Amino acid sequence: MRRATRIENPLVIMFESDGQIITHIHPRKDDGYEGYGLLVCDLVRHVANAFNVDQDDVWEWVDKERRKPTTDVMRTS
Repeated sequence: MRRATRIENPLVIMFESDGQIITHIHPRKDDGYEGYGLLVCDLVRHVANAFNVDQDDVWEWVDKERRKPTTDVMRTS
């Protein structure tokens, strides 16, 4: 039987609620946007692997969304 992993310090949590994607970012003490840029690259590689497609296929969709966002980014207090 596989042992469950306890997640204690997540860097990013994303989930859907009422049809919206909610994202919570929890940077490490000395981390900045550069570190999260690396996480984005890691995520693209993992998505490509999970769907058995080339990374460039995923980046194509990332670039489309970046040029013309389909959702707004809202800050909560």
